[in-house]
Amino acid sequence: MTRFHFPLAKVRDFRQRQLEMEEAKLEALHAERQALAAESAHLERETEQTRLSLMVTGVVEAQELVASDRYLRQLSAGKKRLATKLCDWQARADKQQQAIVEARRRVRLLEKLEERKLREWQAGADREQENLASELYLAKWKR
Repeated sequence: MTRFHFPLAKVRDFRQRQLEMEEAKLEALHAERQALAAESAHLERETEQTRLSLMVTGVVEAQELVASDRYLRQLSAGKKRLATKLCDWQARADKQQQAIVEARRRVRLLEKLEERKLREWQAGADREQENLASELYLAKWKR
């Protein structure tokens, strides 16, 4: 009796590696998202500290007000850039999630095919075993 061999095993393994690579890309995107969240928190702290520093000081020169205003505008522009980056990140994350779903589908398809081929092989092996047992029984019975 021959051993079971799935002819598409290398393809299945290749698809599995592709799935792992797609999942690794998504993990990298999640790390990028955390970096963007940290940057957002930093911008919020800077904005809050700048506004508090303006409220705490009693006498403020015009130059300080102008500098603080420019800095607040710069922080606001940074927040807008960050919002754009977050939208871009979300689009890339959605696209990557779809790539993972497709890769999982391909892997699962090959796994189902392998399971079906294994069941077919097992049924054939069982028939072969049954035929052999029948032949042995008949050969013994004829004696």
